Amino acid sequence: MTDYAIETLRLTKFFGKRNIVYNLDLRVPKGVVYGFLGPNGAGKTTTIKMLTGALKPTYGEIRILGLEMPRERVEIMRKVGYMPEKPLAYEDMTVFEFLVYMGRLSGLRREEAIKRARELMAYTGVGRLAFNRVRELSSGQRQRVSFASALIGDPELLILDEPTSNLDPIGRIEFIGKVLELAKAGKTVFLSSHIVSEIERTCNYVGIIKDGQMIEQGRVKDLTRFESNDYDVVVSDNALLMEFLRDKVYVREVWEEEGILRVRLDERFAERFFTEVPQFISENGLALKLFKPHTSPLERILMKRFNAGWEE
Repeated sequence: MTDYAIETLRLTKFFGKRNIVYNLDLRVPKGVVYGFLGPNGAGKTTTIKMLTGALKPTYGEIRILGLEMPRERVEIMRKVGYMPEKPLAYEDMTVFEFLVYMGRLSGLRREEAIKRARELMAYTGVGRLAFNRVRELSSGQRQRVSFASALIGDPELLILDEPTSNLDPIGRIEFIGKVLELAKAGKTVFLSSHIVSEIERTCNYVGIIKDGQMIEQGRVKDLTRFESNDYDVVVSDNALLMEFLRDKVYVREVWEEEGILRVRLDERFAERFFTEVPQFISENGLALKLFKPHTSPLERILMKRFNAGWEE
């Protein structure tokens, strides 16, 4: 096995005769934000439990930061911050006590754990809850505390299982911003989610899992390079732009729907669309009001491979 933050070989888990994860080969380079994408029930959480040593594989190999799981689990987990799908905590502890305790478990001295807990309560927005008992917190507040707990030991690798599931929309936006900050600081982030838009906004690598098997894996920009073939465009004079586009070699079809031009491209000549159309708009003094893919590139891949999308 080569030098990845996470690498698995033929990772498999059966429960009785039921196959939950099968021959899964994960390749997570160091320093990336890797989105582990799949519908509920695809095997994401089972995979993460095996990566963190909470569940023993039926067979297959796991290496985390060059170390073998589960044989070197103690050393691995000192370098990993883990945020489970359903945050677990000591209900009778205060938020501050819990984070200090988790810091001590991660190997920090007491003074370091106290300092780090205070920093992370501010960073994750739970400073005012420092002396609230964990049992008193809402699900969203627990999620924030769980994120702080994952960061307490300043880990090299973060493993986050459906980390925004209990956050409100503003909380989700804040969380995505913090993940991007951590990536810029050199952390590797492995983020499991069933929300396509969340993966697109956050991740530069993606692995798509279906029925416990990997169906696509790689850089998001490489996987989606040829997927955005339909574009929505609105300018101040749609009729003029549509007339311009009708006979272009890179346009397979163009039509107007509810005031929006839909342009279907021939991917062989798509680059000309992105050079000629802006030039035409500028030369004719048109105002550009909308320009975007009709559906997200990852969503197009999912629709092809799953024959349908899934609920977010």
